Amino acid sequence: MSYLRFFIHLLFVLVLLAGCAGIPFNSQFVTQENGDLELRSKGVCEETTFAGNQAQGYAAESGLSADSISLMGWNIYKGQEEGWEGDLLRYGKGSDLILLQEALTESQLLQFFQTHGYSWNFNSAFRYKGAESGVLTASRVSSLQSCGIRVKEPVIRLPKTIVVTSYGIKGSGKTLVVVNVHGINFTLGTGAYREQFVGLQKVLQTHDGPLLIVGDFNDWEEQRRLIVAGMVETLSLTVFPFTKEDERTRFFGNPVDHILYRGLEPVEINVYPVTSSDHNPITSSFRLKDV
Repeated sequence: MSYLRFFIHLLFVLVLLAGCAGIPFNSQFVTQENGDLELRSKGVCEETTFAGNQAQGYAAESGLSADSISLMGWNIYKGQEEGWEGDLLRYGKGSDLILLQEALTESQLLQFFQTHGYSWNFNSAFRYKGAESGVLTASRVSSLQSCGIRVKEPVIRLPKTIVVTSYGIKGSGKTLVVVNVHGINFTLGTGAYREQFVGLQKVLQTHDGPLLIVGDFNDWEEQRRLIVAGMVETLSLTVFPFTKEDERTRFFGNPVDHILYRGLEPVEINVYPVTSSDHNPITSSFRLKDV
């Protein structure tokens, strides 16, 4: 991503602010299970939300497969570019988990999930002209628990959001916690960025099972990368080792889309160049470690 794209993003947000974009607070978190009516709540993550083994007593035939957990991660750029529906179908259909940043709650996107049998959890950043933009995690199996984290951008005052969900793993008795991240972007320093990731770390520190953190980290400079590295060390995570030739989106020359994991073994990963967003989608698959 170039300086030009950075300022286009900033200009777009300023236009939103001029148009009086609304920020939902008490109803920021939206859940839809198996096509049922949407459930709205404040949905804020607490430090004890994922403590203990939530999968105890979970049906052995339910949950994700221990042998293959597939996912797609993509900043969909609010669906502003042509072809996003085709790319979502092409690269996302069949994935156990689809993690979108800058998702817009418009009819085509939600219809996709309903048609293909996904439940989803959405943490709204702002509401504008009847639609909401935020972070959305869709799954082929129901989540055990879900919640969201929101931190305001200090310059533009609109939030960036995170969705945290947990899932049972068939036959293992273990719980997989999955985090969908959209990192703070427009700052003069790193205070808000640190607040966002330290807050996430506190929510995750009581979970001792397998963990996946995926998304657009916006870690385009050294101090931001050091903050992420601190979380990686504290939570005993592994950063997926992309090759130097990988085609992830770069911001000021640095890749900003990442996959961090623990208690899992990577099986496959692919990055797909697209014109339907300013980020390239990533697909990957994992298996439960020591299975």
